[in-house]
Amino acid sequence: MTSEARKEIFSETAGFGKGPVPEEMKNATKDGKPRSNGARFTRRELLAAHQRALKVAEQMSPQEGFRSLVTAGIVTPAGKLSPRYGG
Repeated sequence: MTSEARKEIFSETAGFGKGPVPEEMKNATKDGKPRSNGARFTRRELLAAHQRALKVAEQMSPQEGFRSLVTAGIVTPAGKLSPRYGG
């Protein structure tokens, strides 16, 4: 692969997500309610859900965070990774 080809690939991947958002990703549903029944969420809906999750996680105490990981099955009550996640 030539250096020009590498530069072209790198320039395309390095700016991933920095270009203008397509119009169909900007708009939520017409009535403003989130979609259901397997319909894909818009970018705005996904970002809003992500922000809500971050706010909840930031306000958790370390004990609440640990309990959340145990409830999700990521960590065992003993503090080890569950077998599903390589523990």
